[in-house]
Amino acid sequence: MSIDKEMIMEHVRDHEETCGSQERLLGIQEMPKGYALMINPDRTHFYWLRHDGVESAIHWDKWAVYRWAISDSRNAA
Repeated sequence: MSIDKEMIMEHVRDHEETCGSQERLLGIQEMPKGYALMINPDRTHFYWLRHDGVESAIHWDKWAVYRWAISDSRNAA
């Protein structure tokens, strides 16, 4: 397992106690490397979680969050 994958999974596990990972909701699309699609505890809004523990703002549209993650990953490069 790569370092990025290990780092993101550590943060995902921390968030899954109250929230949930929703990678499967994107169908064949995948979040950028080092990002995970998450859903809040009441399951109404999505956000992304980055490998360093940073979270995005929440949004009801998973595709908006997906696009934010793509944009954020490009800006970080």
